[in-house]
Amino acid sequence: MDCPPSDRPLRIAIVYSRLPFPMMRGDQLTVAHLISFLAARGHDVDLYTLDMQGKLSGTQREWLERNCRKLRIYRHGPVRILRGLIAGLFRREPAQVAMFRNEVLARELAAATRSNAYDVIYCYYMRSAHAVLQPPARLHRNATTFPATFLAMQLSQSLNTRRILENERNPVRRWLYRIETARCEWYEARVWQRFTRSVLIGPADVAKVKAVCAAQGQPEIDNWVYGAHGTDLSHYRPARPDEIVPGRVVFSGSMLYQPNVQAVLWFVEHCWACIRAAVPDAHLVIQGRDPTAPIRELDGRDGISVTGTVSDMGINIRSASVCINPMRAAGGMQNKLIEYMASAKAIVATSIANEGTMAPDDALLLADEAPAFADAVIGILSDPRRGAALGAAARHYVESNWTWESHFLKLEKAIFESLGLPADPVEERAAVPA
Repeated sequence: MDCPPSDRPLRIAIVYSRLPFPMMRGDQLTVAHLISFLAARGHDVDLYTLDMQGKLSGTQREWLERNCRKLRIYRHGPVRILRGLIAGLFRREPAQVAMFRNEVLARELAAATRSNAYDVIYCYYMRSAHAVLQPPARLHRNATTFPATFLAMQLSQSLNTRRILENERNPVRRWLYRIETARCEWYEARVWQRFTRSVLIGPADVAKVKAVCAAQGQPEIDNWVYGAHGTDLSHYRPARPDEIVPGRVVFSGSMLYQPNVQAVLWFVEHCWACIRAAVPDAHLVIQGRDPTAPIRELDGRDGISVTGTVSDMGINIRSASVCINPMRAAGGMQNKLIEYMASAKAIVATSIANEGTMAPDDALLLADEAPAFADAVIGILSDPRRGAALGAAARHYVESNWTWESHFLKLEKAIFESLGLPADPVEERAAVPA
């Protein structure tokens, strides 16, 4: 991280629901980079996390142990997951919260809190909120006898699940998403009240949480701060001319994540034939881990390649003539979008995909309907100079607004303010050279 150490180091507990490595998901990227930032700033970080949905190599474990004061990894196997899901039925918890409930983690964090071990407890995603068992936030928001507690909701999960429901065709999954959406709305309207601050990515997510609070007869959320993600400008870089493949269209993202699956299937069904008719040598690369069966079935059909897991997502992104983000569901922000932009790619995206990033019109093309989306892709493939101009504007926008350091410094400022401390004057200093 390109930032100097803080004058006021804090003791911070990060509570997370899975291992931060390998960095294949947006939340893993964010948590790993947050740990790196806090360590660079000189804060003492203890990580409380579950041994789920990840795997640590020796090098990764050593990195975590070097950057964290304490590394606490809790076993969370199938029996505990099932027990949490059953108990969650009676608590009205969403499944995505209940399955990650770990009482051992919560008990040990509570003991450390009682011993005054932390200035700040930072829970990433609402699935980690159960670990904070303190009085309602309104009783201690300005009290120095309690640590400040942050709930990084990031996106409105009720917005996310409702959009997935609206785009789901399978009747069984529609029924499950309908139940999950109702439970997310109930839980989301209440959970923020237990925390000093809630962290949300952008205006669309704040508006949705406010709406569910009203619908549930709860106080309107009033403790939110913005806390978005960033990207690595050295890793996601503009391509050399020899790296770009004419006619290549790239979609990048976890292909186990249902909104990504829905986006790709919509694009292939409604846009791809039109694009191929206009640009016969166009070919689509779908890259990302754990592709579902419907995605795997696309491989080799009509100029489509499905890569599965790749060692470096940036390589295929740099090779693209145009990158797409046809999201129909999801909330928050799209890491893939800022990775495309950092790579100086011409981009076609939906308005939903751009909600969190809020990129201007000169940095990407927005299209929500299939004919307009296909026409935008065709236009870029047919006019490389226009694509280059869009890519240059996209890169400039990311350099100005979407580095990890810029967003984490704003988050750190909110942390200091929650403790009644003035912000560290780091923004007035020269950054340490990379």
